[in-house]
Amino acid sequence: MKINKVLVTGSRGFVARHLCKHLKEIGTTVVTNTKARNKLDATKIDQLLTVDDVEVVIHLAAKTSILNSVKNPYETYYTNILGTLNLLEFARIRNIKKFIYVSTYVYGQPQYLPIDEKHIVEPHSPYNKSKLLAEKLCENYSHDFGINIVTLRPFYVYGPNSRYRSFIPSVIRQIKKNGKVVLSGDQIKRDFLFVTDFINLLQIILNEFPNGYNFYNVGYGMSYSLKEVAQNLAKLLDKKITVHSNNKTIADIPDMRADIAKVSKAFNWKPTVDIGKGLKLIVQGLSN
Repeated sequence: MKINKVLVTGSRGFVARHLCKHLKEIGTTVVTNTKARNKLDATKIDQLLTVDDVEVVIHLAAKTSILNSVKNPYETYYTNILGTLNLLEFARIRNIKKFIYVSTYVYGQPQYLPIDEKHIVEPHSPYNKSKLLAEKLCENYSHDFGINIVTLRPFYVYGPNSRYRSFIPSVIRQIKKNGKVVLSGDQIKRDFLFVTDFINLLQIILNEFPNGYNFYNVGYGMSYSLKEVAQNLAKLLDKKITVHSNNKTIADIPDMRADIAKVSKAFNWKPTVDIGKGLKLIVQGLSN
């Protein structure tokens, strides 16, 4: 069944921008603001209640900085928990039965790899803890009020126009500046999922929305070291680099590799853009 109108939060984030562009291209009306102001503020429920006739909520808005969450935990917990609660209450009041919550990695130091949904949850920062608490709100609202909710736990989504301070844009700037690339740990590994693969998954979920409460790990299913990625980017940019390791931080889990069997089976979904192709697309976009 075609979805005609979707409310998307976090519209300034790069994933939300890609999602909104995709939805508009297929003829879906996207709500990213309210009648009260230009930017939709999920922490203000009175603003949310000015929105009518929405069929699905896709909740991407959050305070996402791990380091800032340590420095200012109140702001992170307040925004991420209250924002989610308000959107769930908005869905309940408006009788919206489809809700997608984009969470994050919540497993802390991995006990085994790849990490499946049965792995113990032990979030390692106020940011990750706030997202897990918001997940619990989603689960409760689904069970208590019959809202069909899908929680996605993306391990690392990347792509064109990602946040200025995020890893790949930061490495590209360092390569272009002087070739000295400073990493928090050159052997730290991440599971990189290209944004178009993530958007494709969201589209499939919209078309085949499951009943009840469901949660899934989302990634490519392979992990690569930060050093490998930096070296690949340098090659694509035709630059020579030196790689240096800095002091590790609370964000530095040594390896995050997702077991994507559950989400792949549920939605017949497989990522198609490997890290080499994804980095090439980003570098090509720099010259356009």
